[in-house]
Amino acid sequence: MTKWIKKLANGQISRRSFLKGSAAAAAAIAGLSLAGCQNVSETPSSSASAAGTTAAGTTAAASTAAETTAQATTEAAVDHAPIVDPEEGGRWIAAACWHNCGGRCMNKVMIKDGMVVRQKTDDTHPDSFAYPQQRGCVRGKAQQQQCFGADRLRYPMKRKNWSPENPNGELRGKDEWERISWEEAIQYVADQVKATKEKYGNGGFLGIGNNKWLRAYGGFVTKSDTTSHGTYNMNVTNLGLPSIDSNSGNDRTDMLNADTIILYSSNPAWSTAGTPSYHYLRAKEAGVKFITVDPIYTPSAQMLDATWIPVRTGTDTAFLLGVASEMLRLDEEQGDIVDWEFLDKYTVGFDADHKPADLKEDVNFLSYLKGEYDGTPKTAEWASEICGVPVEKITFFAEALGKKHNVWFMHNYGAARCYGSENLAQIYMTVGLMGGHIAKPGNCTASSYHAASGNSGPALVKGGGTGLPGIANPLNATKDVIPALQMYDAIFSGKYRYSGMYYATGPAPGEDRTCDIHLITHDGDANLQTAPYMKRGIEAHRAVDFVVSKAQFLTTNAKYSDIVLPVTTEWETPGAVAATNREFLFCYSQVTEPLYEAKTDQEIDTLLMEALDLDPATVYPISQKQQFFNAIAGSTVIQENGSEFEPLVTITEDDIKEWGVEGEPQEGRVGLQEFIDNGGYQVERTDGDRFSDFKTYSAFIEDPEANPLPSASGKFEITCQAKADLFNAFGYSDRTYQPYPEYIVPELGYETTFKDGKIGGEKGEYPYLLFNPHYLRRSHSVFNNCPWLREAWPNPVFLNASDAKEKKIQTGDTVKVWTPYGEVLRKACCMESLMPGHVGIPHGAWSNVDEKTGIDKGGADNYLMGHDIYGSGVSGYNNCNCNFEKYDGEALEDDCYTDSRILDLK
Repeated sequence: MTKWIKKLANGQISRRSFLKGSAAAAAAIAGLSLAGCQNVSETPSSSASAAGTTAAGTTAAASTAAETTAQATTEAAVDHAPIVDPEEGGRWIAAACWHNCGGRCMNKVMIKDGMVVRQKTDDTHPDSFAYPQQRGCVRGKAQQQQCFGADRLRYPMKRKNWSPENPNGELRGKDEWERISWEEAIQYVADQVKATKEKYGNGGFLGIGNNKWLRAYGGFVTKSDTTSHGTYNMNVTNLGLPSIDSNSGNDRTDMLNADTIILYSSNPAWSTAGTPSYHYLRAKEAGVKFITVDPIYTPSAQMLDATWIPVRTGTDTAFLLGVASEMLRLDEEQGDIVDWEFLDKYTVGFDADHKPADLKEDVNFLSYLKGEYDGTPKTAEWASEICGVPVEKITFFAEALGKKHNVWFMHNYGAARCYGSENLAQIYMTVGLMGGHIAKPGNCTASSYHAASGNSGPALVKGGGTGLPGIANPLNATKDVIPALQMYDAIFSGKYRYSGMYYATGPAPGEDRTCDIHLITHDGDANLQTAPYMKRGIEAHRAVDFVVSKAQFLTTNAKYSDIVLPVTTEWETPGAVAATNREFLFCYSQVTEPLYEAKTDQEIDTLLMEALDLDPATVYPISQKQQFFNAIAGSTVIQENGSEFEPLVTITEDDIKEWGVEGEPQEGRVGLQEFIDNGGYQVERTDGDRFSDFKTYSAFIEDPEANPLPSASGKFEITCQAKADLFNAFGYSDRTYQPYPEYIVPELGYETTFKDGKIGGEKGEYPYLLFNPHYLRRSHSVFNNCPWLREAWPNPVFLNASDAKEKKIQTGDTVKVWTPYGEVLRKACCMESLMPGHVGIPHGAWSNVDEKTGIDKGGADNYLMGHDIYGSGVSGYNNCNCNFEKYDGEALEDDCYTDSRILDLK
């Protein structure tokens, strides 16, 4: 086994051979191999409801993934007894699981002869709902292929036909690669950076990612995108919500008090498939009912036996307006639907009697809902025509949200990543408030995202700081920040409209600005792959003077670069602590020495700064080992009194000497070696403990005057002047936004699938709605190159079975999908459990553009997305318009056998 893995690491086994030889391993990792989608018509089990809302069918893909996830999260990955290595001498190490799914789950590997021979997740204590094991998912179990994969970049590289005198930028993405030394690579980069600054100033740099070394050199122009959180980036604190509505619910134990949990645009079985999904399964076992709202009957819906409300992507504001109207109608007829006392005490702007003091016009939400401003009452019938949800299901949903029910109303952010979604956060909040689902046992209106999915509250255990100084980008202060939708066009035109930094300083009023980009640097990002308008992005990368990337593999960023610097994975660094859910602090250690000639970020940055005549100590004054030690030493844990913190880890003088670091002895709750060996520390919870009472808004509900919300009124603002003022200041659309949550016909969305833009008319050139669900095989674009995951989960396009039948497409056929901006190929997965008129391209596949045809054979979702920017500048990843057909060219081979990107550089 060990010799075989060494051959793989040394490039002596091809990807095809590896896959053929690792079928059993892949099945063990994946739990159950996914052979592909099937045309099926059986109805999945679903919660009974008055509306009879069940899925019409599901696919083998969804079914298998759901069952696999359920199995993975309800059964321990290993027995409580330690696994014994049949080859003596192996040892277990807590290994990083660091990618952007947010989990930071427990991941342990057995090392023998410097290689991984076993892998497991948490088995440090018996499992229970109160004190759950911190289990990982199949992506974490494939992490070893991120470190030891045959496609790891081993050496610094340059394009064969690149030189400082003749860059031949048009060959980026086409050229061959050649190995160079670190000395050559660093000098090439430093020379290009110096020349660019001398000629264009720091405004000549477009820096994507960390780029600490370039921050120290005077900074760089950067980009800002609404990415994951969509419209929730738009200062939702104006409405009274926490920033991006993050961590805004109740402690996880409270879900057992709910009658119903609504997962709105949320699919934890694929996005957070470890411990967060386990919590929801336990709620199901306790009798809690589930409802999901999504264009697709998700694996989570099947796993949780959920009632499905199928809604057209991008029409959620219309749906929720219809729900609000129906709640009022039902309340008039039968009562006990709308919590009027709650609205009266804790909100402003619902009706004319509760107007915010800062309103510029005499408007309110109720009058808009009744159609008093535009002559169109926002009834369930009105909403149904737009969103596609039958009226009886809107009625069912409205009744389910009534005040007499205990409801966890949980959203993720897929619906917020749509054109025309500016008012989604406000109407979602409003509907939850109408039912009074805030800060009561079994009730919350909140986000369900990353590790906080279903488990909100302040951290009970916290990691310490590394001791590194913060290094700001000086050009951020001068508004050199380009919206992602305009970034690539701006490289050609030199113009963009500034609108703030969504994830840093927040959005800001629009301002026309200029730029002059000549050099692109990628550092810890996947921007060319994951940002919108990829096809134009490739053109932009070919147009600038120089592109440099740090990379572990020949990613899309690296493929279109001139110089590539091989960077280590987290398994090759000294270690770190990582925050996960509120109860657990993960600590991971070094698994292996850096492979081949790869260097850590700190080592690469140090070399670059020295070559630029900068002092690396200004950015990295201490070693990585010292940083790891500082983070451990500074970690704290909640005391028994539940309000104060104490040191977590005991550190002795001998520990400090053994580590060879600076520090002070301290008394903590757990010894240093025990903390490292266990892979961190978890606060042991018990049924009904003091932490189970946490509810985000409890202090506000108890005394709203003493504990105001961050809005101007101190209350939830159902009509909000600050929101309207912000949206009207962007200047991306010629319209006036109102303070209440209104339905906006998007410039790109369902209506534009019709030729004249009117629902019910003749369909247009792009008659389908395109959305990009997150997929179990990948975390964004990460893991897409892992052979095990490629074999277990294919790279499909989800098609409604009826739509596919009309075009004579069957599951497994090669399909071309196109928009005005690009064309891609994928294999069809025909499914009854997807709404008609939708095309789903699971997010994150690496592009593989055929240079002759311009078609992306890798099927990258963002290769189809353009530069359309409207409203508040939200990137509409989930409601573009597209078309599709059966491809008449050469059929795609399963991608687990293609595009391996293994470079044999001598």
